[in-house]
Formats: sequence, structure tokens, C-alpha cells
Amino acid sequence: MGTRKRFTPEEKVKILREIVEDGESVSSVAESHGLHPNNIFNWRKQLFEAAPKLFELKRPDIAAKAEDRKAAALEAKLKQKDEVIAELAEELLALKKKSSGR
Repeated sequence: MGTRKRFTPEEKVKILREIVEDGESVSSVAESHGLHPNNIFNWRKQLFEAAPKLFELKRPDIAAKAEDRKAAALEAKLKQKDEVIAELAEELLALKKKSSGR
């Protein structure tokens, strides 16, 4: 029994590119690299299953920035409401002092 050739991730991508970009058939690429076509089909499946994760990598940064902006806006609104409440509390206290002083 012969030894198995191990392909690096870079080699796998190169082989898959021959099929996707160059339009070569799976069987001809498999034969030229000494592979069984099922290996190539499995690699292609792995590639497409992992692809959504590649596109999600950028989204957390965008989502985090949007959340930070939203949190900052809510904090500013809360601070403004606290100031209004404090002002109203002062006015109420002044009115109570004024009305009890009659």
C-alpha cells in the first residue's frame, strides 16, 4: 500500500481554484493531482460551510460600534432626564419651603 499525500490548506485552495476559476472538471483535476474526486468534493463542501464565518468576522466590529453609539445616545438621554428630575425636585423643595413659611 502506498503512502498518502497530505495536502496543505494552500494546496487544497489551489486545487479548488482550478475547478472554480479555471473551469476544469473535478475528475480531470483529481486525476492530475492523484486524488479521488470525493476528496475534492469534501474540500469544496468544507469551504462553503466555513464561508459564512469569513463574512461574519467583519460584522461584530460594525455591530459593536452601532451598539456603542446606541449606548452613548441612551446614556446622554438618561443624563438629560436626571438633570430635569433634579431641577424639578429643587423647584418642588423651594415651593414646599415657600408654602410652609406662610
